[in-house]
Amino acid sequence: MYDYKKLSKMKKPYLFSAIAGATAVALTVAYVLMTTNVVTQTDEVLSTNMPDVLDFTYADANTKLKDALATEGISMSSPIKLQEKTDIDKYCTFFKDKEKQSIIEYCTSTELRDSDGAFLGNIHMVGSPSFPRLVIVLVQVDPVMSQLDSVKTVFSLVTKNLVCNCWEEKKPGGFETVASMVDGLRLFHTSDVKPHSQSNQISIEGKSMQIELTTNTEGYLWELLITR
Repeated sequence: MYDYKKLSKMKKPYLFSAIAGATAVALTVAYVLMTTNVVTQTDEVLSTNMPDVLDFTYADANTKLKDALATEGISMSSPIKLQEKTDIDKYCTFFKDKEKQSIIEYCTSTELRDSDGAFLGNIHMVGSPSFPRLVIVLVQVDPVMSQLDSVKTVFSLVTKNLVCNCWEEKKPGGFETVASMVDGLRLFHTSDVKPHSQSNQISIEGKSMQIELTTNTEGYLWELLITR
């Protein structure tokens, strides 16, 4: 049974398609989902278009991911679900722009842990009550990136199950695998002193995805963003 304690805050801008803003998630609910703090950066609007709904439900996506991750020894909690406007405004603020924030009518959050039970990160899904518009996958690693294989595993499985099982055939962006895309961003980010780096936006099977990497006090925060 989960201990009813607070979630710690996580603040992070999302520079992806129509998404721009600072997230602040702090839920006083079932269990601690987040244990990392990320410094908020300045918003940057990349597009005025609103992301369309994705072609899967919250329940189907969370169930599929939980099963897939379990095969690799990564546990994923049952989702916390929020749909009251007061809760959305307080706990699921992913856009500073009020018009963009208005697309969030429903929000789910899950926690990821490795085979030893150590915290890895979270998967958030936000959008309409029926379908998500944005999936945010966060994996925190230490300063030497000893959990990099977990990043590759999580991002690869999320891509395979929520975007398409066709990466190695299509090789979007010229990357043989999702893992090679992760390696490319790691090399780019660590080759110079920079607080934040992001990959080019990848379009595949009608969806868009992008990987971001941010240096923080715990090491590095990896993010996979999926929208449409």
